[in-house]
Amino acid sequence: MRILYLIILIITSNVISAQNFDKNNSLKSYSKSTILTSQVRSEGNKAILRGTEANNNRKFVLENYSGIQMSVYPAWDFGFWPKSKPETLRDFNYNTDGLNELVNWGVKNNMYLIHHCLFFPNKYYPKWFWDSDYTKGDLNFILEKFIESVLTSNDNNKKIDAFNLINEIFVMNKGYYRNSGNNPEDVKWMDMGYETDKSGLEGEQKINEKHPKFVRYVLENARSLTSSKLEIRDFNIAFGGHKSDGLYQLIKHLKNSKVPIDAIGFQCHLNYNVNYNYEDLFENIKRFQELGVEVFITELDVGMNLWGGNGKPRKKVSDVMKSKSDWDDYFEKQNDIYYNVIKTAREAGVTLISDWGFRDDVPYGNWRKDQKAWLVNKDYSKKEAFYSVLKALYETQK
Repeated sequence: MRILYLIILIITSNVISAQNFDKNNSLKSYSKSTILTSQVRSEGNKAILRGTEANNNRKFVLENYSGIQMSVYPAWDFGFWPKSKPETLRDFNYNTDGLNELVNWGVKNNMYLIHHCLFFPNKYYPKWFWDSDYTKGDLNFILEKFIESVLTSNDNNKKIDAFNLINEIFVMNKGYYRNSGNNPEDVKWMDMGYETDKSGLEGEQKINEKHPKFVRYVLENARSLTSSKLEIRDFNIAFGGHKSDGLYQLIKHLKNSKVPIDAIGFQCHLNYNVNYNYEDLFENIKRFQELGVEVFITELDVGMNLWGGNGKPRKKVSDVMKSKSDWDDYFEKQNDIYYNVIKTAREAGVTLISDWGFRDDVPYGNWRKDQKAWLVNKDYSKKEAFYSVLKALYETQK
C-alpha cells in the first residue's frame, strides 16, 4: 500500500509539474516573493501615463510586474532641479510633479514602488551645478532641502517602498571614488569632505582610506523622514572585482558606523559576448547579504559593448551585426544570460529584480540604441528572452 501511495504521489507530482509551466503566463505569475519591477517614465518611449504607447505600456506592466521603478532624475524627465542657478540658497526649489504622478498611479494599482535616483555624478544635474563653487555648508543645505522636498511631497516618504538614493559614485571599473570637479563624470558632492574608514578591513580588502561624508548625510537625512528601504547602487559590480570590493568596503563602513542602509543594487547592464561566471554572481550576492543588506538587481538588460574607449570611437550596431547568423548568435547568448542571471539571483535570495525597460527599438536617448536588448519586440510580441526569464522564474519558485 505504501509503495502504491508513493507511485501515485510521484505521478501526481510529475503531472502537476508538467502542467505548471505555461508559456502564456505572465512574469509575475512565477515571481512568488521576488518583487519584479520595470523602469517607467511619465511620457516618452517608456511612458505609462501619456504618449502614443502609454496604453500598451501600462497593459504590459500591469500584466507582468508587481512594481515599477520610477526614473526621475535631477535634470532629466520632469527633473527635480531648477533649470538655472537660483540667486540665493533660499530660492532653491524642487519640482516633484513628475515623480508624484507616477507614485500616485502606482499606489492606485497596488504596485511596489522604487524611485531612481537623487544623488549622482555631475552629468545627471543641470550644467550650472557642475560649475558652481558652493561651500560645504551650502551643499549640505541643498542636500537636505532636496531630500526633504522629494520625500515629503505627496507623502512619498510613506508611498514609495524603496529609494535608490545614491548611484555611480565609483570610478568606471575601479573601487575608488570619483573625483570632485566640473567634469560630467565628477561628483560635486565630494566637496563636502571625507571621513575615516571604519570597515575594519585590512590589506588588499581595504580599497579606500576614507569615504565621502555626503553618503552618510544622505542616508541619515532620508532615514529621519522615512522608514522605506534605502539603497545604493552602481554598475560593473555584480560579478565581483575591484569595484565591487570598493562598494563592499563602503557598506561595511556604513554598518560599523551605524549609518542606515538597507539594500545595494547591481545594475546589470550586461553584454552578450562576455562569458559570465554565475558562481561569482551567487557568491557576491551572498557576501553583501551577510553584511545585513538586501541585494537588488536594478537595471537588467543584455546588449552589446559598443563603447569604444582609449580614444577609439563608439561602434555602431551595424559594425558588429553583419548577417542573420550574427543576430541568431546574439539572441542565443542573450537568452542564456537572461536565464542564468534570473536563476542565480533567485537562488541567492535577491529580493527585487528590475529590468531597464522591456521593449526593443525604443531606447531612452542612445542607450542600447538598435541593440534589441530587451524582452519583447517593438510590437510587444514576446521574444525568446521573455520566455528565458519566465522559465528561470518558474524553475526557482519557492
